Amino acid sequence: MISPFGRAALALDLLPLGVYKWDLAALLESPGELEAASQERLDQLLSASPSTRGKHLSLSERDSALEKADKEIAELTTLGASLVTMFDGSEAYPRRLSECYRPPLFLQILGDATVLLRDCIAIVGSRKPTPEGVRAASDLAGQLAAAGLVVVSGLAYGIDKAAHVGCLDARGQTIAVLGSSVDEIYPSIHGPIARTIAGSGGGAVISEFHLHTQPTVYTFPQRNRVISGLSLGVLVVEAAKESGSLLTANFALEQNREVFAIPGSIYAPQHVGTNALIKVGAKLVQSVNDVLDELPGFKAVATREEHPSEALSQQEQSIIGCIEMGCTSVDLLCERLACTAPQVLSALTSLELRGLLVRRGPDSFAIVQSL
Repeated sequence: MISPFGRAALALDLLPLGVYKWDLAALLESPGELEAASQERLDQLLSASPSTRGKHLSLSERDSALEKADKEIAELTTLGASLVTMFDGSEAYPRRLSECYRPPLFLQILGDATVLLRDCIAIVGSRKPTPEGVRAASDLAGQLAAAGLVVVSGLAYGIDKAAHVGCLDARGQTIAVLGSSVDEIYPSIHGPIARTIAGSGGGAVISEFHLHTQPTVYTFPQRNRVISGLSLGVLVVEAAKESGSLLTANFALEQNREVFAIPGSIYAPQHVGTNALIKVGAKLVQSVNDVLDELPGFKAVATREEHPSEALSQQEQSIIGCIEMGCTSVDLLCERLACTAPQVLSALTSLELRGLLVRRGPDSFAIVQSL
């Protein structure tokens, strides 16, 4: 669904006003006023607030922004994407996000837009996690999804990916918040995961950026404030000293959200950030109940404890056996098993997320634990 206010919100974001676009949005009596305003009215609006006083916006600049918005809406329709705006109210735009400082004027969405209105928990962490971190993110995502929460993360390498896949494996709902536009999935290798999320019948891939936007060092911090803004709390699984995950945690604190962290070795760089968060008051997490205890209305779902090998497919068991015998590259595994590269890569990813394999290099895997 494309919001009836989509044209105004997209155009407003395209105006040459920078951060003052939020001030102009607050001055509009209705979103449609931007489209109908005369030059005199535009000047009146901009002079009505101390922050925008002295700014100038011409009718040609306004009309150019509206024309670009029309083209973008046509592209979104072709993509099958939704568009919700801050003008839509709590029936379409996430209430928690609207309460944050300078929320996105719009969100472009692949998948189910209504999932944004549900109770969410964010899981973030290192792009270069330990096998234990990957397993913790995957397991906790599945358990939190089973408890009724939507898992939010950033579709990045490492912990983000593990959280999304762990949630999907548990048949839960997950939201991937991008640091790029919805037509420019980043990293591109996670395109299949993004498509699975969007097509899962309850998940969504979202962005506050216009179509054809590539990720930059500036878009990721913006993305992080949306991850925390959507959520009741943020769980940091592993984070180095200057990790972007700590920025997400800081946004969470500013937004009055809960912050959770998994402790780790004082000698491991992946745990410097999480241990520091605990030191300053983040809730220490050793099990899913440590998170749910802080979120009234949610309880863990009892599950039978399984040995990791119990759920392995025949193909996965064969891959484990080949790696134990020294076949550690994708090419060798394809040759030994007579499988295609996509089939082998899919199975390796599943095994890695369950903590059974660890990547030792670009094309080398090793067993983490004996089955």
